[in-house]
Amino acid sequence: MGRTVVGLWVLLVLATALAACGQTAAPPPTATPPAAVAAGPPSGRPPDVDNDAPAGECEGTANILSRIDRTPNALFRAVALDNRVGGNDGDGIIGVRFTVTGENLTFVKDELTAPYCAFGGNEPDCGVWPRDEAGHYSWGAGGPLVQTGRFHVRVEVVSEQPDSATGRAGCDWEFDMQVAMP
Repeated sequence: MGRTVVGLWVLLVLATALAACGQTAAPPPTATPPAAVAAGPPSGRPPDVDNDAPAGECEGTANILSRIDRTPNALFRAVALDNRVGGNDGDGIIGVRFTVTGENLTFVKDELTAPYCAFGGNEPDCGVWPRDEAGHYSWGAGGPLVQTGRFHVRVEVVSEQPDSATGRAGCDWEFDMQVAMP
């Protein structure tokens, strides 16, 4: 099979697994920025993010282990593994979905390969926060411009097999974060 067909198949499996966990598929990312965004001059520094500690981790699971790690220039990433399969990031995991909502924004990113980065990119440090053509920071490539505000984050991990403690094929958690533009 070609890479595109395999990628689409894996995305279909991820969506099916999320549905099996009792989760509903999130709406597609917002395609245009809200009208109230005042872009201003681009900054060389990424937006400042403060989140409610702890950022989150799987709770009550025996085998599916996950947590959020901050990345210096790309918001955050999820480390996720099933300890029955191995001890490396991604072992026994189908994928991770990040959903960020607030301030007229719904940003969704499905990551199917470790490291699971909020904006994609599979470098160990998750690369850099995306920017538009003018150099302004955006919620994903081609997404709405980042603006100062309070946002809600939901992280959903989908595993290849159910956890022995919860019986669910995955785990999820939520937290809030404050974003300030430099």
